[in-house]
Amino acid sequence: MSGVNGSNGKAPAGTSAARLVAGNLVVVGVGGQGVILASNLVSQVLLDAGYDVKKSEVHGMSQRGGTVVSHVRFGPEVHSVMVEPGSAEWIVAFEWEEGLRSLSYLKPNGVALVSTERRIPPAAMLDHRAQSLEYPALGEVPFGVFALDTFAVAGDAAAAVPAIAQTVLLGALSVLLPFPVEAWQAAIDAWVPRKALAGNLSAFERGRALAPEVRAAAAAARAVAPRLEKIAPSASLSPAAQNGVNPSRDGAAERLLPMVRIERSWCKGCDICVAMCPEKCLVLDELDVAVFARPERCTGCQLCALLCPDLAMDVFRVPADELADWLPAYEEDRVRTTADPR
Repeated sequence: MSGVNGSNGKAPAGTSAARLVAGNLVVVGVGGQGVILASNLVSQVLLDAGYDVKKSEVHGMSQRGGTVVSHVRFGPEVHSVMVEPGSAEWIVAFEWEEGLRSLSYLKPNGVALVSTERRIPPAAMLDHRAQSLEYPALGEVPFGVFALDTFAVAGDAAAAVPAIAQTVLLGALSVLLPFPVEAWQAAIDAWVPRKALAGNLSAFERGRALAPEVRAAAAAARAVAPRLEKIAPSASLSPAAQNGVNPSRDGAAERLLPMVRIERSWCKGCDICVAMCPEKCLVLDELDVAVFARPERCTGCQLCALLCPDLAMDVFRVPADELADWLPAYEEDRVRTTADPR
């Protein structure tokens, strides 16, 4: 399974072999998927090509299935190790939700290569023993994202060693970077354990075989870039709606106000959103569940949704004249849940 939002499915001319001046890559996933190994491998390719390379990583909770993030920056001379939001040419995401969460790092003309594998947080499970879920299904593929069922592409090798499936994404990434395939193969040989080498090389080649689709995704992103100011994490809104304006039927601009929707059954009261909200719009109620308490102060920055470890928050916009209709619904839900905390 693969999907490209905005692609016409036709492959443009091959990527230029001209040397890149500089670039930024973000690799994300969860513990055990090989995020750090993948960023080391890409860094090796860049170092061998003569670039100055800086790499950083965050993986403190990776052994418990937590988020793992690695930033890779390269150029003639690199000083900062962190990729700023909106400045990454490429995102490689080994897990679907983590990939969507990282889209704020992507340039308007950038490409995110995202696996459709999903590692559902335990807090989002209705029954931890049966692992039954109440979690949103895979929705529409956001623009600039090349979505790929890496396990289906990798084949039998990934059945024995699941992390091998994500090497497919490195093969797809290699299509977008002007380095010889031999350089990638040498890096895989240097970093991958012997027992998994053959499977990783096979998955890498299968990812490279997706070159037409990957190049079409990159071409589509470049074509639409002049019309977009940014790629927003919420793919359900148009660029105009994300900026707080919505064309009405008569063509006049309609003012939209930000609203935070909270899935109470997923919130575990970690307090991250409350602590990090710049405008202090959120509080914890008597059940230690987040509540959108001060909607009049919300700017729609989406920081709460981006930082929520359980994806319990969604930021969207509603017409100003409908705001009063939304707020009682939220209050009614809070009161009902407080009285019957199931």
